[in-house]
Amino acid sequence: MSDYGSDNTCCFHFTKFILTAGLTALFIWLSLRTTKPSCSLENFYLPALNISDNSNTTRSNHTLSFQLNLNNKMKDKGVRYDDIKLSFFYGTNSSFPIGNYTVPGFYQGHDKKAQKKGMLETQKMPWDAALKMVSNGSIVVFRVDVATRLSYKVLFWYTKRHNFTVENKTMTVDGSGKSSAQQLHCYFMAFGFPLIVLFILILLL
Repeated sequence: MSDYGSDNTCCFHFTKFILTAGLTALFIWLSLRTTKPSCSLENFYLPALNISDNSNTTRSNHTLSFQLNLNNKMKDKGVRYDDIKLSFFYGTNSSFPIGNYTVPGFYQGHDKKAQKKGMLETQKMPWDAALKMVSNGSIVVFRVDVATRLSYKVLFWYTKRHNFTVENKTMTVDGSGKSSAQQLHCYFMAFGFPLIVLFILILLL
């Protein structure tokens, strides 16, 4: 009888340990799970391609303005961005760079949105060819690359930095000199399942 009771006690403690370990693993997984921020580019505007305004001032305005939107949808984690570097190209490849812009790094709180406006003076832009295209009813295509590194704030500490990049996102501009809002698909390295499992096992040992 004593052996039977001892076995029951061992089974009880083992089951209790399994349940506790499972709940602990679930809590840690929920704490480490992250969702990548979403980003979009809007108010993409080149005044010199606005065919409704033929003034010399407009034609000589070789600036490019835009607004970068970043949305942290996580309600329990913040995001810290390094400097965000945007590269602009005429066409769909990187053969014709026309300018770069850097958004200074910043911290984005839980469930927050950020709008970062920017303007740059374009370089080596084939304005005559582009203006001819939009004047004939065609569109001009631009490429945008975005690159930064970010880390997540989980409770009181930050995770390691992860690459956050957008490559070869195209923006189309018509005779208004503007492009409609475009969603940018962002890719970066995040916590993988094996890493989470390894971290949990270390804590349970």
